[in-house]
Amino acid sequence: MSTIACDTPRSALDEPAWRALCKAAAERAQRGCGLAYEHYVTLFSSEIDTQASRLPEDQRSQALEIATREWDYATPAERQETQDWLADNDCCSHGITLGCCPAGCGSY
Repeated sequence: MSTIACDTPRSALDEPAWRALCKAAAERAQRGCGLAYEHYVTLFSSEIDTQASRLPEDQRSQALEIATREWDYATPAERQETQDWLADNDCCSHGITLGCCPAGCGSY
């Protein structure tokens, strides 16, 4: 009897390990964001993208769903939309009004 590839059981996402990874990424992003929410989302989401790319493809959507639901993960398209909005509304990439960012973004 032949085995069909689709019938091969898929490995399940190790949710506790993924949540621990997300928690650690969130803590690093929080320490590095300067209390700017948009920058936190960028830092956290970028790290999650890197980590999710290392997962088997069939586990990625579940992993990103957890990161979205529990830690405010944003897709690259959502992050770009935010950056476009910030630029259109006189804010730097960190989400702070131009001329007020402690990183010197858009200083007058």
